[in-house]
Amino acid sequence: MDVERMFIENIQVYPHAFDELEFNRNSVISGILCVALSGLVECVRSSVFSSLGLRQMKVDAVLLRYLVPHYVKDVYGTPEANACTGVCNAIDDVMLNAEQRCVDPEVIGDDEYYDAEKDEIVTPFLLVQQFLFNDDGDQNVMERISFS
Repeated sequence: MDVERMFIENIQVYPHAFDELEFNRNSVISGILCVALSGLVECVRSSVFSSLGLRQMKVDAVLLRYLVPHYVKDVYGTPEANACTGVCNAIDDVMLNAEQRCVDPEVIGDDEYYDAEKDEIVTPFLLVQQFLFNDDGDQNVMERISFS
């Protein structure tokens, strides 16, 4: 896992006091997300995760990785160059820390889970797709997804 950290692009959470920030949507949103994700990294570093907690973090990370490109664009040649990549790297850093603090090492590399209620194998990506594209007309899109 230390090898993965060596290749992650470092992001600057708080810019230097003398740097000028552009006041545009991309700069503001990427700055807010970087600060929030750095806070999440610190929270994850002080926590211990069960197998269900790590699975939930994987689902949350997949959802964030899906939503980030809709709000933050990679604009090259500007001060926030690779802003989307930087935010996605912060999400990867959260997941690396969560995997290191999981008490059940068997679920770290496992991305397929058995859902006993539906009697099927699900992945974090499939759960996010079901959540985002719920087309059965239910008003309760925020239905609870449980792991067994």
